[in-house]
Amino acid sequence: CSSDLFKSKENAKNIYKVGNVIKDVTDTLYLIVGGMEDGYAMVNLTDNRVTNKYQTLEELADTYADKYDALVNAEINVF
Repeated sequence: CSSDLFKSKENAKNIYKVGNVIKDVTDTLYLIVGGMEDGYAMVNLTDNRVTNKYQTLEELADTYADKYDALVNAEINVF
């Protein structure tokens, strides 16, 4: 049903918040980063690449969110 697909996509968008780690369908992990002055982006934690910046989290999610995205309970340690 297309409404279920829409709900799944909307649920995926709801996890696009600064500091969250998202796992996509390929098991790649992304960290949501940014702020109002600089814009928002995702850092690929596998290869350290950064996506294009967007003015809002909604624009970022509109571009990248997928119904298969999952919020990951992750702890990032920097040494």
